Amino acid sequence: MDLNQIEHFLRVAELGSINRAAKELGLSQPALSRSLSQLEHDLGQQLVVRCRTGITITEAGSILASRGLALLSEAGAIREELANDPAGRVVVGMPALRHLVTLPALQLMRNKSPGTAVRVHEGFNVFLRDMMNHGLLDMAVIAMEKPSETSIVPELLVREPLVLVRSAELPPPHNPVPVGDVVEFPLALPGRPNAVRGIVDRAIRECRLTAKIPLEPENPGLCLEFVRCGLVGQTVTLRSVLVERNIAGMHVAPIEDRQLHWAFVVHRQRCHMAPVRRLGSMIKRAILDAVRSGRWSGASIVE
Repeated sequence: MDLNQIEHFLRVAELGSINRAAKELGLSQPALSRSLSQLEHDLGQQLVVRCRTGITITEAGSILASRGLALLSEAGAIREELANDPAGRVVVGMPALRHLVTLPALQLMRNKSPGTAVRVHEGFNVFLRDMMNHGLLDMAVIAMEKPSETSIVPELLVREPLVLVRSAELPPPHNPVPVGDVVEFPLALPGRPNAVRGIVDRAIRECRLTAKIPLEPENPGLCLEFVRCGLVGQTVTLRSVLVERNIAGMHVAPIEDRQLHWAFVVHRQRCHMAPVRRLGSMIKRAILDAVRSGRWSGASIVE
């Protein structure tokens, strides 16, 4: 088995789409399809079923998806041990905070420690949590609905309010937005499990309301596009998602008393490694700088 092909398959399985996975991996769609076909040929098993709406994973594909991450992690550990690079190698998981956190932190790391190899996994929160729990990441920035979660031991850094984004063709919501405004028009929201979706669902349930959610795109940017083109009236997202996005023609207001926490997590067995400590301190610095400078609008530091 080619490890690159396994990585390609895992990204397809995560995103549920060959086209989206090809874009994330920087490959053409035909090249990624050939990679999957070759992996299926080598294994003698069909891993995915292609359909009009994307792909579905076969039983054999599910087995490979459950074990593939561990296989790649072990291969990476072997490479690192054989290389014996004193500068080290760090594997980090980052959410969609590319311009606010990821790029500033990596620029600082390249300036301060150019010999350190950094592997970045940018993906959905559930994917990062799963990788962290399986020991495949040295560190990660994850979203938490509330600070009392105990499955991991996080260092809470920032709280960020949820915002309602509504088409300008509709009446503007109140500011701040009561939960009643959230269900006033049809919504585009990510499917479960998702941290923002969990907060919205809980708020609606607590107020004994019902919401129309006809579209469930996993990508927050796609939620915004659905609002922009009139497929739905509104979406709920985070201020950080709106950074460097065009929100002209849309109303944006914070939702009353509904917020999400961002936490920094380090693998227990790797927290004493020098490269991990260096990059970890730079990521935390980038997060706090983004809040203090005002670039991360609406966010506040957890004291």
